Amino acid sequence: METVIQKMQQFLKDEKELLADLALDVANAENDYEYAKSKALYSVQMARVSGIKDTLAMLEESHQ
Repeated sequence: METVIQKMQQFLKDEKELLADLALDVANAENDYEYAKSKALYSVQMARVSGIKDTLAMLEESHQ
């Protein structure tokens, strides 16, 4: 079970890095289209990160 938790923690770290990159894309958007597209991708990634956090919390709770 410890290996699964470690893999999930690494997965979360990787997904947070992608989230940070997408935040930069939002900040650097040069027009309304790029902004809207970047914001939508950021929102999807934020939901993904939240889901991974919730899953990891449940795994850690059940492991204790």
